[in-house]
Amino acid sequence: MSGARIVIGYDGSQDAQRALRWGFREAARTGAEVDMVFVWRWPDYLPAATMIPGTPVWPDLTAEKELEAMLAEALARVRAEFPAVTAHTVIGHGSPTSVLRDLSDSASLLVVGGRSHGLLGDFWLGSVPGALAAHALCSVVVVREAVGESADAPIVVALDSSVQADRVAEFAFEQAAASGAPLRVVRAWMPPPDPWIGAPDIDREEISTAELAAVREQVSAWHRKYPTVELTVEAIVGHPYRVIAEAAARSRMVVLGTRGKGGFSLPGLGSVTRYVLHHVHATIAVIR
Repeated sequence: MSGARIVIGYDGSQDAQRALRWGFREAARTGAEVDMVFVWRWPDYLPAATMIPGTPVWPDLTAEKELEAMLAEALARVRAEFPAVTAHTVIGHGSPTSVLRDLSDSASLLVVGGRSHGLLGDFWLGSVPGALAAHALCSVVVVREAVGESADAPIVVALDSSVQADRVAEFAFEQAAASGAPLRVVRAWMPPPDPWIGAPDIDREEISTAELAAVREQVSAWHRKYPTVELTVEAIVGHPYRVIAEAAARSRMVVLGTRGKGGFSLPGLGSVTRYVLHHVHATIAVIR
């Protein structure tokens, strides 16, 4: 992946440290360079009892040097484990969401922690990571500490028939092959309305068989490319919210697209992806 660049948001918190290590491991695997980005949002100082906005007071030279030293120390620690990775530190000023989104325009991947309360302040899922998953210009990995993850915990990939599905499958197979984790491919499908309200009777078993055959065909080329990946393919009747959340309960990573074939819910992110980001306690990759 010559010329690729991974941007990692870093704020000194434990989640950010996990994201940093995940991003460097991915860079070592792919040959990408890393930009380790700290965003400084300095507060406005306003006169008491006034409605007039104040002028932002930016960090002085001493504060900048302290930040540079903190980043250099963190970079040295992770470089000791991944010495071949080329990395740079970047200090940005302003909104973390805006700065990281702008940097994502020239990145192959953006990596952030799932929840942190470090030097960036409220860098929590639904704020910075949630906004970046919705609006970044490249794929986003939100790194979270897995709860109850076992050594053989699978990577779960949610596949539908959307235009993003092939890119989603590619990323999932690459991650499974690199980590040695089993890969569980899940397609959720909803039956038509029940016959009692006027819809024709349906054969759920027949539809499930057809959906399973379709998703197996969808991933067959990737499995031929990565034949060592331990693969399970399932077509499950139920709402995608529930199906994917239950499948991901003990996973190490969930991989899905920004939106499925069902259309819009909120700008930039489909309703199922948004639900998974807020309710699944695993690392989540949102693929563009």
